[in-house]
Amino acid sequence: MPVTQDWWGPEEAGWPHVGECRSCGERGHAWEPPPVAPEVRDNASAFARWMREAISHQAGRDGSAFVSHRTEADMALMQWHGPKEVIVHRPILGPAHEHQRERMLVCRECSSSVAYPCRTLRMAAAPYRFDYPGHRAEWL
Repeated sequence: MPVTQDWWGPEEAGWPHVGECRSCGERGHAWEPPPVAPEVRDNASAFARWMREAISHQAGRDGSAFVSHRTEADMALMQWHGPKEVIVHRPILGPAHEHQRERMLVCRECSSSVAYPCRTLRMAAAPYRFDYPGHRAEWL
C-alpha cells in the first residue's frame, strides 16, 4: 500500500514504515498483502484458455451467420471482461473493526468483489460446455 513517511524521526532499517495512506488518509503501518495464490491464477488462465478454445471450436464448425456472430461477440466479451488484480478489505468480526487485506482477481469490466470469472463470462461459457470438453463445475 502506498504510504507517505512521517516527518519525525530517522528511518530505521528493518522496522515497518509508519505513515498515511494516500488513498484513505488512514495512519498506520505500510503493509503489503500476499500475492494472489497460484491456484487462483491457474484457474483464471485455465478458464480463459478453455473459453477461447471452445469459441474457436464452435466458430470452426460449419454454421449459420448466427453462430459466427455469436462467437465473435463472445470473443469481444472475453476481451472486455478480462481479469485484473485488486486488493480487497474484508471485515474481521470483533470489537476492533479490523480489516483483512487480500489480493484477488476480479473482472476488469464488472469491478465487483466476486472472483474471476465474472457472472457475465460464466453465462457466456455455459452453452459451450455441451460441445467442448474440459469445462469445470466451479465455472458455473
